[in-house]
Amino acid sequence: MDEVNRSAAFGRPTAPLNAPPVRKPLGSKWTVIVLTLSVGFLVVVIGLWQARAHRGSAKPPELPPSLAAVSNSAPSPAELSRSFREVIHTVKDAVVFINVVETVDQSDAPQNFFGLPLPKGPQQREGAGSGFVATEDGYILTNNHVIRNASKIEVTLVDGRKYKAEVIGKDPATDIAVIHINTSGLPVARLGNSDDVQQGDWVLALGSPFGLQQTITAGIISATGRELGASQYNKYIQTDAPINPGNSGGPLVNMQGEVIGINTLIYTGGQSFLGQGGNIGIGFAIASNAVRDVFDKLVRTGKVSRGYLGVQVVPLDEARAHAAGLEPGSAVFVSGVPDPNSPAGKAGIRAGDVITAFNGQKVKAPRELTDLVAATPVGSKARVEFLRDGQTQSATVELVERPEDVIAQRVNPPDDNGDNDDQPQGGQQQGRLGVYAQTVTPDMASRLKLQTQSGALVLQVAPGSAAARAGILHGDVIHKVDRTEVTSSEELAKAISELAPGQYQIEVERKGRKVYPVITLE
Repeated sequence: MDEVNRSAAFGRPTAPLNAPPVRKPLGSKWTVIVLTLSVGFLVVVIGLWQARAHRGSAKPPELPPSLAAVSNSAPSPAELSRSFREVIHTVKDAVVFINVVETVDQSDAPQNFFGLPLPKGPQQREGAGSGFVATEDGYILTNNHVIRNASKIEVTLVDGRKYKAEVIGKDPATDIAVIHINTSGLPVARLGNSDDVQQGDWVLALGSPFGLQQTITAGIISATGRELGASQYNKYIQTDAPINPGNSGGPLVNMQGEVIGINTLIYTGGQSFLGQGGNIGIGFAIASNAVRDVFDKLVRTGKVSRGYLGVQVVPLDEARAHAAGLEPGSAVFVSGVPDPNSPAGKAGIRAGDVITAFNGQKVKAPRELTDLVAATPVGSKARVEFLRDGQTQSATVELVERPEDVIAQRVNPPDDNGDNDDQPQGGQQQGRLGVYAQTVTPDMASRLKLQTQSGALVLQVAPGSAAARAGILHGDVIHKVDRTEVTSSEELAKAISELAPGQYQIEVERKGRKVYPVITLE
């Protein structure tokens, strides 16, 4: 009894010692595990059933704002077609076909393909182009090259009516012309803001390619602000909308029906059997903002007057900038002053100067100087700031009207077989530069009529040398290499030997004028 009572006192079972063993129920630990697995299984089954039931109503993941905007704004083919039709309906009636008769002089014409002589004297030939009505009372915009030599101009409207046209004014520098027909109440093409044009914008080109009137082609803006050799005043809009001969003078319009350019140039990949180049996806239009300004001046005065300075300038590249002690692209380099009676010539500006500002405005590129000078009224005075031999200088110039026949000039070097009577014999070899040079004496300087009375006279240029590649010729007198003055052949050799590999500007006097070639040393 004592043992039994002791067990009871400690909370243990009080069964007799000889009683059979009793099976205990499953412990609480295993019970929890089983219940947990059961509940988890039920949750998974229910989740799968709900996912299947609601699969059709689930929302897709949201696109980033930028991607969503692109996706939502992309028109369908049908919507794009409707947009094109609306634009065409807005502009088409203002587009005209221009037929011209030109008078050409064949007095000096050669024989034709079959070896037969061509008719002599003035002859007439026909040409064609496009244009668009700018005002209700008959003023029409087109290209200068369409009507340039025309003795007769006929304009055909969209409804087939034909009118004789007179030239109001033309501007060869931008290839823009204005003609007029005597009628009123015409549909007008509205000029837009070409500064708003961006790459990728849809555009339509309208005109009469190959004489096929009222032709419309579509494409996008490939590039803006193109500067081409065709004009130093235009910044062209490039497009892949097909433009062909006959499209010249026609409008390039945006999707609001606004004219953002005049079709004027194409690049061709070859010649067709008609002898005219075809479109290869690269066409150019004169920006409408330039057109607007020229149109106003031509209608008012019949011509466009632009200020003229009279300098030839090139970008300030690394070699020329180093010689001037400036950063590349921080100014423009005067490569020549062709006319001593030009405003620049009279003011003492000369080749080798580096122009930094015009009328207080910084100049960093040739185009910037051109635009500033052209925009300055003829007859007004302007201040030109420049560097010469490292010293800051300025000059006041009185601008004149730009001559019509001014074109970019290339100064041809003297003939290698020119007069060398004043060339002394003997000299010093400049191996790295590739010239054979001799020190200029006072007597030589007098006979050669040098502006600078010292230097190294080039007697011979090695073929394929650095000097030959830079265009240095025998008879040239080298006065400076980079920033180092050269007064003898020995100084020339020393200056060249101290230069690291790279490009350097040198100052050369050639037949009474200074030129500034750039040499590349290895």
